[in-house]
Amino acid sequence: MVRYYSNIVGKYGSPVQKALEKLSGIELSVICSTHGPVWTENINRVIETYDKLSRYQAEEGVVIAYGTMYGNTEQMAEAIAAEISAQGVKNIVLHNLSKSDASYILADIFKYKGLIVGCPTYSNQVFPDMEMLLSKILGREIKGRYLGYFGSFCWAGAAVKRMGEFVEKSKFELVSDPVEMKQAMSDRTHQLREKLGADMAERLKKDRI
Repeated sequence: MVRYYSNIVGKYGSPVQKALEKLSGIELSVICSTHGPVWTENINRVIETYDKLSRYQAEEGVVIAYGTMYGNTEQMAEAIAAEISAQGVKNIVLHNLSKSDASYILADIFKYKGLIVGCPTYSNQVFPDMEMLLSKILGREIKGRYLGYFGSFCWAGAAVKRMGEFVEKSKFELVSDPVEMKQAMSDRTHQLREKLGADMAERLKKDRI
């Protein structure tokens, strides 16, 4: 349900809410989309799920989506995840963009409140798989997410700057300063990634009150 909605219907939250309101007094036995799954069972569960997703409600948790070329950015992603976990957040999903299909990543972004993206600089641009994912996120006009980001480089850094443009367009709530790593992890990088993970966890836990 989540994967279908997030990938096909994602940006149409307001029209979905209007449709659900019109149908609120009708007992449904079949949900038959013209371009998606047909539901003849679990009707109430489907409606509840679509209602929640169309209001962009999400669970406590973090999606960490990263691109990596030589493993250094992956190491950073895993270190950030470890810090978030140490701060008491249980739901953490890591997606290597070279292995995870974007449809599953988008489904998780719709499911969880926190999003951290990171990638290396590639030909003075964002890593191609990351550029594609960021475009898909913007295209779905997702609202109400908490965001952090990081990047790596060898000669000249550009990924963090380019992802900063995505931050402005997305209007997500930025929870911490971005982390930029030259080549591999250093003591300074460890401190910054620790802060990014801790800041994300702290923002998520504020919603528990």
